[in-house]
Amino acid sequence: MPTTDRPLGTTTTFDQGRFDHGPPGGALLTSPHGTLQGLRLLAFLRVFAPIAQALTLFVVTQLYGVVLPMAPLSAVLAIEALVALATWLRVRRARQVSAFELFLQVHLDILIFAVLLYFTGGAWNPFAPLFALPLVIAASALAPRWVGATAISTMLAYALLRFHNVPLFDAAAETRLYELHEDGMVVNYFFAAALLAFFVSRMRRALQQHERLLADARDTQMRNESVVAIGALAAGYAHELSSPLATMAVVVAELKREHGANVQLQHDLQVLDDQLGASKQIVSSLASAAGRRRAESAGGARLDLFIGSIIERARALHPGASLTVSLDPVSRPPRIVAEETLRQAITNLIDNAIEASPHQVQVRADWSGPELYVVVRDRGPGVSAELLQRLGREVATSKAPKGGLGLGLLLSVVTLERLGGSIYLTNRLGGGARAELRLPLSAITIEVPRSQDDGSPSL
Repeated sequence: MPTTDRPLGTTTTFDQGRFDHGPPGGALLTSPHGTLQGLRLLAFLRVFAPIAQALTLFVVTQLYGVVLPMAPLSAVLAIEALVALATWLRVRRARQVSAFELFLQVHLDILIFAVLLYFTGGAWNPFAPLFALPLVIAASALAPRWVGATAISTMLAYALLRFHNVPLFDAAAETRLYELHEDGMVVNYFFAAALLAFFVSRMRRALQQHERLLADARDTQMRNESVVAIGALAAGYAHELSSPLATMAVVVAELKREHGANVQLQHDLQVLDDQLGASKQIVSSLASAAGRRRAESAGGARLDLFIGSIIERARALHPGASLTVSLDPVSRPPRIVAEETLRQAITNLIDNAIEASPHQVQVRADWSGPELYVVVRDRGPGVSAELLQRLGREVATSKAPKGGLGLGLLLSVVTLERLGGSIYLTNRLGGGARAELRLPLSAITIEVPRSQDDGSPSL
């Protein structure tokens, strides 16, 4: 059977707040994500520009014999190098960039380039049209009013350089200067085409990423709305279930009293009594936890004991199932927030495995690294490729004949996403399914785990 590994829950790569700014339809242009991408493009340009400019100065002075004021030009190139270094440090540390900061950064480039052109012929310099590059970056990440102001700045700079500049001088002949201008126009087109192609492709990738994030946000919102509706219904039904469960408990108690001599019947009635007790406890927990916040509905517990209690409950609810359990034997178990939703998420994975393969279920838990790993494996029929695309995103299941709705897995995915974790489903070779739960320990740890110095965990 082919193996398909697909994450059903992902770590928090999406920040809803970054799309809550700006007018509808213009979120990309005014979001902190878009301006940060614009600064990254500007950082690349600032590294490339002084290198290309230094090579150009070398060619025109050494090969064409053009006389240029090298002292101020060298100072400008040195300033460009320092600005490029500062920009890369800013990009590496910044989580977001404001529109006004990017606007000022773009104008810094316009100013430096204008000074460079002033000493190299002004508007007559064949590279003067490269004023468009900062404008393109501004247009890719800023709102229209900022783009309009940037366009006016480039127009004014270009117009001023037409009348105020240090003319190029060639001691040999004016013809050579004209030929140099034509050659420069060709090279300028090469540079502009390559850089524009690079910038446009980067902007397209950023737009596609933005669209994917919005799609994920819509899916998450729809899934959360479904879970909220399910939770509201469950809280109401929990109260309604209390009465029939109490009635069944009374009937079982009467049957045990009336048929005390029948050993086999007594055993079966005891199993029913245990199941009713577990069901009443679940309903009671659901009813009392409805509407509570996480901190109000959870207590502290040692991680190995927390997982052990989940295993014991699963054994009580499935007395005929065979569960093989393996816990981390080396690392000291941390003390965690033992909230009911996390307990239910792990329980759902175990319940699904038991229903698929009640006699071959393996559970392994490991907390030796920065994440909690819980792996549940069975030898059932596995999961089809079609269901793998739906499980955890909508109510779907591979056990429809038994009445399953896939709701448990959906709730598990939502719980893990809320805590910053994920669930991966895999079809095992030779048959069966493998569910892997990953959760950052920092999201649930109450105290930092200490190094092993007083024994190993126990189940």
